[in-house]
Formats: sequence, C-alpha cells, structure tokens
Amino acid sequence: MDTICAIATPRGKGGISVIRISGPEAFTITKKIFSSKKDIEKAEGYTILHGSIKDGDEKVDEVLVSVFRAPKSFTGENVCEISCHGGVIVTERILDLLLNAGCSLADKGEFTKRAFMNGKMSLTQAEAVHDIIEAKTKKGAFMAINRLDGALTDKIIALRDEIIKSLAMIQVSTDFPDEDIDSFQDGSLVNILSDFEKRLEALLKSAQRGIYLSNGARCAIVGMPNAGKSSLLNCLLEEEKAIVTHIPGTTRDVIEGRCEIDGVLINFLDTAGIRETDDVIEKIGVDKAKKLIAECDFVIFVTECGREMKDEEKEIYELIKDKNNICVLNKSDEFDEIREGFITISAKYGEGIDVLKNKISSLLDMGVESNAMIANERQRQAVKNALEYIRNAKKTLEEGFFSDLTVIDIHDAANELGEAEGMSVNDEVVDRIFKDFCLGK
Repeated sequence: MDTICAIATPRGKGGISVIRISGPEAFTITKKIFSSKKDIEKAEGYTILHGSIKDGDEKVDEVLVSVFRAPKSFTGENVCEISCHGGVIVTERILDLLLNAGCSLADKGEFTKRAFMNGKMSLTQAEAVHDIIEAKTKKGAFMAINRLDGALTDKIIALRDEIIKSLAMIQVSTDFPDEDIDSFQDGSLVNILSDFEKRLEALLKSAQRGIYLSNGARCAIVGMPNAGKSSLLNCLLEEEKAIVTHIPGTTRDVIEGRCEIDGVLINFLDTAGIRETDDVIEKIGVDKAKKLIAECDFVIFVTECGREMKDEEKEIYELIKDKNNICVLNKSDEFDEIREGFITISAKYGEGIDVLKNKISSLLDMGVESNAMIANERQRQAVKNALEYIRNAKKTLEEGFFSDLTVIDIHDAANELGEAEGMSVNDEVVDRIFKDFCLGK
C-alpha cells in the first residue's frame, strides 16, 4: 500500500499548518526531508520531535513532527504529522518535498477510509468524523461525537449479534431434527422478533432528527403577495434580511436566511408571492416558489387575519397539503382572529413566533432525543430494510409456519445491520461515502 500525504488544516494564513503522512514508509520518507537530533525511525510512538524541514541544504521551516506507530494511530498505519508555520507557501512546499520523496497525494477522506479498512472504526464512526467537521450547530456536533464514540455502532452491533444468535438457534433445530432440539417450542421466537422490531423502530424514529441535526432543514415560506412572508422571515431571523413594503410583489426572487431552532439549523426561503401575473420577472419568481415547495423539507403557508382565503390561496394550499406544512394567520395586530388549523401571529411585532417555533420543532420530530441517532439516508435505509425483514419473519410465524421458514428473512436483517456498520458493504459504496470528505481527513 502506498504511503500517502496531504495538508490536514485549512489552507491560508494561520498559526500552524499540519501535513499528515500515513503508510508503511511514513517514517522513512519523512526522514528524507526532516533533520532532528533524534532519528525519527527510532522514535517511540506518541512522541514529538523538534527539527527542521530541509530541501537539500536549504532550511525550509522549523517544525514539530508527531510520531504514531502502527497499529496505535488514527489510520492503524505508521503516521507522522508535521506541524509547520501556517501559510500557503511553506505548507505547500513541504507537501511537494514529501511527494518528491516518495509519498502519493491522498484522495479525499483517504485517511479516514484507511482507518475504516484497518478496523480502527466502523463505517458509522467514519461518517461521524465527516459529520463533526461539517456540524452546523453545537447539538449536531455533540451527536456526531457520540457516534464517533460508538453510541450508534454499539446499538447496531449488539442488536445484530442477538439476531445472529437467534438465527443460530433456529438452524440448530433445523439441522438436527432427530435430536428434538427446538429452542422455540414455547413460541418465544415471536416475542424475540417483537423485541427486535421495537428496537429497530426506535432507531428508525431517531433518523429524521439525526439527519436534520447533521444536514439542517429547508423551509419555504409561501403565500400570496403582501401576506407578510418577508416580515415573517425577518422576524424568525431577528434581522432585516428581506425588504418589506406595502406594495404587493416586492419579493421577486428567493431570499434565504438561517437560524437555529432546537439544535437544528433551518434555512428559511422567502419566496415570491404566488399569483397570476403578466410581469415576466415576477412570473419567474412565482415559478421558483412552486419548485421550492416540492424540494423543501417543510412549508410555512402565510395568509392574513380578517378575511376569507382567496381562490388563489386555496390553490397554493393544494400544492402544499401533502407535504409537512404549517399554516400561519398573520397580522393579528390588525385583526383579532383564531382559525382552526392555523397559528395566529403578528410578524410585524413578533407575537406568536414562539408558538410557531414550537410547531416547527414538533413537525420535524425534534422532540426525539437519543445519544445513538441515525445520521444519514444510507444508515436509515439499512435499518429500515432490517425492520422489514424482521416483520416478515414475525408474520411467517404468526401465520402458523415453522421457525425454519424465517431463516432467510432473519439472515437478511442481520446482513442489513452489518452493511450499516460496513461489515458487508461493497467497495463502490465505501468510495462513494468517503469522496465527500475533505482532503487531509
């Protein structure tokens, strides 16, 4: 396997930069450009050497080199980390020297990929590394750190082990029918499968919350012109992000702004008022608004107090009724009205906004709290598939068939959980996961 290197810190000015080297020749290659009183090839793991990076006789920089010996390193291989002075010129020159000395440039996420391939972490833990780097809120980072510590891995592996144990007991009964060995004569297998089902359902329930914590959520604010959409955006963001006037159709393009609600970063998109119009520019904005309704995670529909919904508004509601939606009755400062199915607010004065935020939290399943949350669609799909297989096996028993007819479904459930943790995942999936990592991680 090649010895790889990459810059592990953001490029640009800074106090220090770190260049990471990993592979069988990490110490040998580093020694070619690093001058120190102590031989790096003889240095113990978890030590730091002081010295200079040299290009021939020329001193390039004064550095510290951290030494990690296999298998007790992040990647499980021999690893050096060169801490040099920050700055593009020096950092990239040291990287070039390493490449000329025999290193290969690391691909995106290759260090973490090697850690996974060398058994230093599970696939969900490897994904947690990426989630920590990309975390959008404190709560999102906290959950990612829990996954890195193995909170999700431990749950999935424990459940998978129990499923495999049940599978083994069924196969013993099947392989030795003359021995009268049947561990499930009392019908306990149904109860065991019911327990698996509940635990998988609990994991799946955490998925949406976990995905929102990792990726954030998108919300389109829609309605007719002059209903108060821009005022609502400004109120949610607590800043004057959008221009607000009494003239209908002021907003013609999508205006975005982000704020955190219950630990989730939500990107609110103020859209053009949806109505029939001959104005070419406004019509483009209306078309964008309709497109966003389909793309966003949820929608806030805004109408006004003191009047019935217009036919055009009813058409807007038809567009959003099958999506996660919140209906808002704005301008309570002008008319005192309560309408069933609507949250009454005054975006102008901030009245009712806390009620609206609580509704958003509830809508996005953000009341679910667990240290072991599914964090992406790949993990969710694997758990969902495992749940379906367990349900199929349970149904087979409840319909009066023998336990040996459940073997395939139970086996497939175990395989799905193994895939979630990278035990049976193929190379293409692994490559796809790590390509989204930053270089040097």
